[in-house]
Amino acid sequence: MHHFARKSLSNLIMTVVIVSVSTVMTVQIILITYLGTKDRIKIMETLSMDVAASTYSGIKYPMSIGNNEAVENVLHDIRRKMEGIEVFICDYDQNITWSTHKDRIYTPLKETISNPEPLEALKETFMTGTAPGKSFKDTHNGRRHIIIMQPIFNEADCYHCHGSSRKIIGGMVIRADVEDTLLTVAKARNMAIIISILGISVIVLLIYALVDKFIRRRLSNLTQGVKKAAAGDLDFQISARSKDEIGELARSFNFMTKELKQARDELHNWTLTLEDLVEERTAQLRKAHESIIQSEKMTSLGRLAAIVAHEINNPLAGIRTYAKLLIKRATKRLEKDEKPDTERRTTPPRRNTDPQQEQSIQYLETIETESARCGDIVRSLLQFARPSKPQFKNYDINSLVQESLRLVQHQIDLLAIKVTLQLEKKQPLAECDSQKIKQALVALLLNACDAIGNESGVITLISKFLPEKNIVEIAIQDTGIGMDEETRSHMFEPFYSTKTASQEEDTGVNMGIGVSVVYEIIKSHHGEISVDSELGKGTTITIQLPRNHESTKDE
Repeated sequence: MHHFARKSLSNLIMTVVIVSVSTVMTVQIILITYLGTKDRIKIMETLSMDVAASTYSGIKYPMSIGNNEAVENVLHDIRRKMEGIEVFICDYDQNITWSTHKDRIYTPLKETISNPEPLEALKETFMTGTAPGKSFKDTHNGRRHIIIMQPIFNEADCYHCHGSSRKIIGGMVIRADVEDTLLTVAKARNMAIIISILGISVIVLLIYALVDKFIRRRLSNLTQGVKKAAAGDLDFQISARSKDEIGELARSFNFMTKELKQARDELHNWTLTLEDLVEERTAQLRKAHESIIQSEKMTSLGRLAAIVAHEINNPLAGIRTYAKLLIKRATKRLEKDEKPDTERRTTPPRRNTDPQQEQSIQYLETIETESARCGDIVRSLLQFARPSKPQFKNYDINSLVQESLRLVQHQIDLLAIKVTLQLEKKQPLAECDSQKIKQALVALLLNACDAIGNESGVITLISKFLPEKNIVEIAIQDTGIGMDEETRSHMFEPFYSTKTASQEEDTGVNMGIGVSVVYEIIKSHHGEISVDSELGKGTTITIQLPRNHESTKDE
């Protein structure tokens, strides 16, 4: 039934109607059976009570005077006129003394009544003097009966035979045949069932015809229209003459196909100009790419300048020192040749009889001045590139990873690289210099982008806390070109690079110093950095930072 109902809307409607009608008729049949049986049993009980009352009234006087023939006549009339009614008058010991059936006289009542329940109730009646407030069921000769009973009290007219010691001298038991009554109820029930089945059948046929005409066929047309629209036939229209919900649905479908056709035409017209738009966007991307390359060139040149500045700083300091020394010596010679002054001169005198010596001093001053200016330039470059002393504080490594990722997000978006974050759920804290760690992570992320290139690969950032070692681990995985064993062995060396420059590019762009700077940063944090790479499959660089350590002094 469930499968049948789910196949279509019409089946569902018929199923609901069938179940509803069946439920209502079943309840009706049950009520008819129950209430009909109860009412008829009640009528039989009332009739039996009336028979008991009239019988007692009829035999009371004859029994008091010992007229047995009159008693027998009353009981005989009851048997003759009231079919299915049996009357048993028994003594205190439940032996039948009078009855509508003479063959039962002088027999125990238990031989006539098979149900022990009314016999027990009769004993209680003899003891209490109160008749039971209900009837009892019994089966005799295969037919169903009900039994009611009432006590026979010992009155003054009865003392001459029974004495006055007992309140109750016997009882009257009425057994009424209710088989025919119950069969009548059963026939009514069966007739109700037949009528219900016929009624349900007629209702089902009528509903099926209505559903088929007003729902199933119209829904079939809607289904056909949807299939045609899905196949691209947007000119198909559904007849929508009715004003009900399905008609409104058909009109909505027609409006939808009209709008879809219009949108498809607009899309077709738009695709005609798509090539021009793509070329324009490509030019913009190429320009942005060139701008990024130029930025990387400037960054590399700045790093190179910083390294060169560091290397020439010592020679410049020596030149300036020797220039100052020569100026001092030349000045002393000039002071000896001149007359002594009251005030000690702080600068070399310019009045000299030897112009060549004075010119030499000027040359030395020029050398010292220009050396000082070069030193200032060198210090500026070193201040820009030389790592300063790390400032250790507790930082959330996850936050540093996310901030570093944002710094290179433009490069990631440009290369259409997918980024996956697998960060420790609990905040992994570590003592570090946040700026230096971000500098290292940015350098590694840029290298990962370079390794992936334009292949639209994946960069995975992983952070985890290793409690057994009390360290925080950061891993940067990429699906780039990978490295061979030789490249891995040299990657932390300054100026080593696997990048190649084309003829159009400046050969000084990639100096290969980024990873070496990362290496120095991690070492300054007492950390470890390791590389796992396979050519053609990608690279994983793992950084391990201690959670707690003391900062080291700059060399």
